[in-house]
Amino acid sequence: MQRTVADYKVLLKEYDLDVDFIEDYGKVKKVYTKTGVFALKEMANHQERNQNFIQKLQNVYQKGWMGFVPIYQTKRSQPIVSDESGSYYLMPWLPNNPTEERDIRYHKLFQELAKLHGASAQEVEVKKEDIENHYTSMKETWEKRQEELKQYVVEYEKKVYMSPFELHYCTFYYEMTRALEFGFGKLDQWNDEMEEKEKIRLVTSHGKLSAKHFIYDERGNGFFINFEHAKDASPIYDLVSFYFRTLRTYPVTTYDSYEWFSTYEKHFALREEERLLLHSYLAFPEPLYQCIVQYRQHKESKTELEHMQSFIRAYWLTKNIEQLNIKIFEVDQQKKMAAEAAAQAQANE
Repeated sequence: MQRTVADYKVLLKEYDLDVDFIEDYGKVKKVYTKTGVFALKEMANHQERNQNFIQKLQNVYQKGWMGFVPIYQTKRSQPIVSDESGSYYLMPWLPNNPTEERDIRYHKLFQELAKLHGASAQEVEVKKEDIENHYTSMKETWEKRQEELKQYVVEYEKKVYMSPFELHYCTFYYEMTRALEFGFGKLDQWNDEMEEKEKIRLVTSHGKLSAKHFIYDERGNGFFINFEHAKDASPIYDLVSFYFRTLRTYPVTTYDSYEWFSTYEKHFALREEERLLLHSYLAFPEPLYQCIVQYRQHKESKTELEHMQSFIRAYWLTKNIEQLNIKIFEVDQQKKMAAEAAAQAQANE
């Protein structure tokens, strides 16, 4: 149902606000009143998730994390206002005019993410069968996909004339197999590392982390928004999803994306088993695989040129992720070698 300004005015009476006018930004409405400017955010029609969102926020607030844009209470001391057409929550409207360079803003985002994870971290017991099921599920999924990719190469190489898409796929197939080997290796190491573990670490995950969900007030302080997908998860969940969203660009330098990760670890360091799983998730060439499936199953949905453009974008994303993954691995190896050398030198004294 299409809402009118009058509908929103009725909702906002729950906050004792007299509305002058409203600007529409999709699911967010910019509300001008005599007492200030506010953001009214529409929530998905999912009562359980909405309640979970509020509960997660309350939990991290109680633990001292205040990195989410404040939510105002209604006159009835409720964080959500609802009617027959939907549910909403109200926040101050932040100007979001950062003065820093883009890279500095990303460092602030990762620093605040680390604070969120640190404040919410908890140890939970884990069953051996849950670990084994996750390991088996991931391995079987990617072994099946590996076999698919191999069959496609065999099929295409039998052709006298390949399409541009098929030719590019065959050209990059070897790189994909190397990525798969690295991912399988790290997954096996993770399974070995978890052999004696009885607990795992979970954090409150933002759930939909991206740069557009981190905004600034007039003093330059950064805050998260769009927390409705928050859930308990491994800390790598936010990291992996962020990089896969953010590195969908032309080839970028590894230095920047690694330094964001380094900033995160200065405030909340990953454990060995978390690092191994991170390497595995980053290594598997999911974007390329999905692009190839799209070409195989829905070839007529796009022109050959459009399929090629999608493939190149997926390839750039995969390579950007790969370079980050390698950088994390190399720095870790250098740190281990330095620690071993220091220990050896101390033993020889």
